This record gives sequence, C-alpha cells and structure tokens, in this order.
Amino acid sequence: MRAADMFRYSFGNLARQKLRTFLTVFGVIVGTAAITLMVSLGIGLQQQTIELFNRVDFLTSVSVFPQKRSHSLMSFGKPAPGAVMKLDDAAVEELKKIPGVVTVYPALNIGSRLSIERVIDGKKKTVSGNFVQFIGLPQAAILPMYRDRTLAGKFWDEENPADRVAVVPADVLYDMGIGPPLAGHQKPGETPAGRGDPRWNEVLGLEIKIQFNMAVAKPEPGEKEEEPKDEEATPKDEDEKDPEVTTKRVTRRFRIIGIYDSADIGVPMAPSVFIPLDQGKEIMRLRMSRGGPVETGYPALVVKVKDASLTDEVQREIDAKGYGTMTIQDVVQVIGYVFVTLKAVLGAVASIGLIVAFFGIANTMIMAILERTREIGVMKALGARNAEIRRMFVLEAAAIGGLGALCGIAAGWAFGKGLNAMAAWFVEKRGGPEGVYLFVVSPWLAGGTLAFAVVVAVIAGLYPAWRASRLDPVAALRSL
Repeated sequence: MRAADMFRYSFGNLARQKLRTFLTVFGVIVGTAAITLMVSLGIGLQQQTIELFNRVDFLTSVSVFPQKRSHSLMSFGKPAPGAVMKLDDAAVEELKKIPGVVTVYPALNIGSRLSIERVIDGKKKTVSGNFVQFIGLPQAAILPMYRDRTLAGKFWDEENPADRVAVVPADVLYDMGIGPPLAGHQKPGETPAGRGDPRWNEVLGLEIKIQFNMAVAKPEPGEKEEEPKDEEATPKDEDEKDPEVTTKRVTRRFRIIGIYDSADIGVPMAPSVFIPLDQGKEIMRLRMSRGGPVETGYPALVVKVKDASLTDEVQREIDAKGYGTMTIQDVVQVIGYVFVTLKAVLGAVASIGLIVAFFGIANTMIMAILERTREIGVMKALGARNAEIRRMFVLEAAAIGGLGALCGIAAGWAFGKGLNAMAAWFVEKRGGPEGVYLFVVSPWLAGGTLAFAVVVAVIAGLYPAWRASRLDPVAALRSL
C-alpha cells in the first residue's frame, strides 16, 4: 500500500464517525490546552523575574562578603567553610584598585521606624510610620532608575553634604498622611500627583527622624557622661550582658530634599530612604561600637563596575583575594533551577488531562476495529500485510493526537493572551508598571506539547493496531 493511500484511508476513516472523532479529539484539546497554559505560566513568571533582575543597574554590581558563599540550590547564599576576611576601609581601598571598578562602598541598610514632626492645629506633633530601610549611598552608586523616578527635589549634589539630608519614597509619606497620593493609590475624591506637582513642595524641607539604640560605657565616679553631639539621647536601660554598659536611645534628624516613586521601579524591595554614605556610616558606628571605630568590619560591601561585560572578571578577581561574592547572575541561575522544577510540576499536573485522553483514543480505536472487522478481512485477503494494517491504525491514532494538540495549543495560547491582557490592565490600574504578562508560549513549549500529544496518541493506538493486524481474514470475512 502506498503511503499516500494509507494517509487518505486513515483520515477518511476518521471522517466516518464525526461525532466520536470530535469527542476524542476534544479530550486531547483539553489536555494539551491545560499543559500549554500551565507550563506557559511557569515560563512567563521566569521571564518576568529574570527581566526584573537583569536590569542594567543591577548587572554592574558585585556584593562582597567576609566569607565565601554557597551557590548551590539548597544552601544558596549561606556562608561556606573557609577563612573569614575583614571588610573594613582598608578592604574598600584594596577593591577600588581592581581594573574596571567605579566605586566600592559598605552595604549599609539600617532598619528604623520613620517619624516626622509636623504642626497640626497649631501644635507640634510627631507622625510615625512603618519600619523602613535607611540606605547609605555614595554619589556614584545612586542608580539611574532612582534618579529617573524622582517626583520632586533631587538627590544630593556633593559626596558628603554638610547637612543631614534624605530622599524619601512617596508611598511611605502618603501612608503617614503626608503629601498627595500616587496614581492607583488615591482614595475616592483624591487627585493623584505626578512629577513636578506643586503639592510636593509642602513636603520638601520637612524633617524625618530615625531612632536607634546606642551602647555607651558607664562613666567613672565623678566623670560626666558624654552625650552624642547635637542629638537627642535618652537613657533606656542597662545592658544585661555587660553591666558596665548603658543602652541609650539616639535620634538622628534628616531634611527631605527629594521624593521618588518606589512603586514605579518594579523591583521587589522594602521601602527605602536614601541618605549620604558618610551619614549612614556614622549611624552604624554609633550602633555597633559605642561611638568608637568599627572593629568588626562591615557586614558586606558593594562593588560597582564600569560595564556589565566586566562584572564576571571583577568577581573572579575578588574571589581570588579570599572574599565571598555574589552577583545578580548567580541569583538568576538559581532562580532558573527553581523554575525548572516549577514548570515540571505544572506540566505533570496538567498532563492528567492528556492521560484521560489516552484512554479515550484507545477506546475509539478499539471501536473502529470492531466496526471495520470485515473491511480489515477484505484488505488482508487482497494482500495487505500485518505491518501495513498496524501502521494504518497507528496513523489514525497519531492524527487524532496531532489534530487535538494543534487545536489545544492554539486554545491555550489564546486563553493565556486574554489572561495577560487582564493582568496588565489590573496592574496598570493599581499604579504598577506597564507590560506585565504571566503566560508565554515559547516555540519549544508548542513543539514539545505537540510531540508529547502525538506520542501519547501513538502509544494509545498500539494495542488496537496490533489487535487489528492479528485478525484472521477468513474469520473477519464471516463476521457479517
């Protein structure tokens, strides 16, 4: 039997029982659409996450730690066995000498409750907000994505300003009842504010306060206890571990010189207040060392590289010096491992529908054999070989799987497009970034789903095909 005749005969047989063929194909459509939709969700989430971290601003940063860090999936980021280096000002100067490095600075993240003093009804009152991160930055480390999203004011112009200044996120201020709302966060009747809105002028110049504990040595008899200069310091209690130490509550004040839109950055991070690096180092010194030099070193350093193409080379040089390092590419690599597992789980769950379709295909093919027993007998009597009979029925099963897979992939793609549009509309309405998507049907997903469905269909048709090829032609001709 010629191949063209076999194809024509197989597809013609499917058209005989249109309803049964449609129901069988529909089962494959449901299964493949579920696989396409579920796995495309994993692909979309992975791409969104990688695009988020692969910003140019992050690709030029190397985090440096006193000890080597594990890069394996189960213990990622944990200290690895080995020597512990000291991250002090000498280490900062050493790393600055590496070719391609723009600047090196301590990673100073200071958690504190934000509070602002305001005049309300003629009385001076303190308005407190949530805990935020105070981050000390040198000028060279102020990322363009922060400068570009400044709504009012600006970042400091000099490396070490004489005044204590800060750039504050607008949403944190609004949650404290200060300043206008941003788009997507306004209450009924409120008008959202954008860049250059004159209402921000009422916020610029206000003072924010950060409070932290400072351990100070008790004065000797007859000595006067020294207070932190120009700041509030209130006694709190004695240090339980060291009776010679008293813990005091210290307040630092910063003038707001800039306001930025943290929601528009699109990076999952805690609300951050930016202050000059030296002012952050001063707070760290007071918190960790009773006002003296920080002998234990910094917890981490950040190395800014001139160009993203130099990041790997700089990381290798820092590793060679004995420090622990981590870049955003290390994070992306581990995220890739996680999403491979996620996509496998989603695909396995969605494959249940295709397994159900497997039995539907097998049942359809067995019914076809029972209906065409005499026809098979005639074909064998005319010289058709057993292998040709098997191929004919396997081809019918493959056609069911292929047709159902093509329709299912198209349905999953269309449904994903609709959900993407809904997700983008919802996020943009709430003031989030544009272009959000969740589902991505990649070429390998479409091709893999099609191949998987055809293989499942062929396997489902193997037994019916074998059974058809084993029919005795004489018995088959007597069946009617």
